[in-house]
Amino acid sequence: MQYLSPAKFTGESTFSPLDKKAIQLARKKLFADLELGGETTIELNGVHFSKNDIILYFEDLLKEDVLSYHNAVGGDGILLRFLEEAKIEKKERFQTNPLYENEQFIQWISPFFSDSFKTFMEGCLLGETEEDSMIAMLVNPLLMTGKDLEQAWESVSRIILNNIAILERFGEMVKAKYMDGSVAPTQARDLMEFRYIRLLQLLPQGRFSALKDKYAHAMLVTCIAIFNSHIKHRNHVRTWLENAELLADSESVKSEINKKMQEMERIQTASPAAAAQRNKEDSSSGAGVLKIAVVVLIFIIRLATCKSHSSNYSSGYEYQHSTPKYQIDTSILRILREQSRPKHTTESEGEASKDEGIVAPPDDGIYRPKSNNHLDTSKASITYKIKRHKHK
Repeated sequence: MQYLSPAKFTGESTFSPLDKKAIQLARKKLFADLELGGETTIELNGVHFSKNDIILYFEDLLKEDVLSYHNAVGGDGILLRFLEEAKIEKKERFQTNPLYENEQFIQWISPFFSDSFKTFMEGCLLGETEEDSMIAMLVNPLLMTGKDLEQAWESVSRIILNNIAILERFGEMVKAKYMDGSVAPTQARDLMEFRYIRLLQLLPQGRFSALKDKYAHAMLVTCIAIFNSHIKHRNHVRTWLENAELLADSESVKSEINKKMQEMERIQTASPAAAAQRNKEDSSSGAGVLKIAVVVLIFIIRLATCKSHSSNYSSGYEYQHSTPKYQIDTSILRILREQSRPKHTTESEGEASKDEGIVAPPDDGIYRPKSNNHLDTSKASITYKIKRHKHK
């Protein structure tokens, strides 16, 4: 039931306490306007009221307690705006009023408050309201009877259960490798981001403990499907699982999520893509060392040649000298040539091995890639001839 302030009928822009005389005058004016305009209904806050509705409203309003209740609400601007618009801003608080603990007042205001509370919570869980507003709402007194409060929480539970179904459906589509469009990837992603998980954490612990565990488990199942099918999203999977662990209430669900996170970590460490990256890094560092070694070797050869040439020039006579032969181990040169060849990454090393699931790593836990760099250098050699110049 939507709340309607008497000020809407009196036309006053600012609140002032109403008495019975002011209410009777407002009713007469309203009926006169309806007769002059030839209308049978009036629209207030998007709701149409017939003459009969107006009569019943004013009859209830003329009751002593009801009028005082309306005046109390009208004097609390934060509460009034929440009842009329289902909105509350960061750090806003209702006034401290002993009437808010009065059982009769709670019975009267509960239908109005419950209607606004359901609308507000729906906006929060559908991404239309910020976390700070939800915090402000939940620290204020919830002016509802036990029955109406439970119905409001049931409404919240239905939204959460629907989101769980969305996650489960998305996980099934990913696993089947068939996206039928019923769930958008962005929709599933938003339901696992920390901003949304934080909203669920704010819900009363005792009332929503089981539902939080169920939601966290649905996130786990969905993340496993994504992990197995999309390697490029595995970093996101870890973040989502950390969010699921934060949301879970029971230690058993937390432990299950943590165990799967560790298992995924082992798989990523032992995956071909990770091993290829490590090999690439090792090869890059090894190539640098080999290049330095070759430069030093060439320098030594040139230095020896220069010394021999200088000695021959200073001898002052001609002589015949047999051309020396130097044997140089070419394994270094071959390795350099291997390193300089462009490496092509195959599709299996890139996107994902579709068979990589939540499985145990190899027995020794070490990935050993095949290598073509085992060289037989026992007989490898190259001969250089250095020509001596004759000096006259």
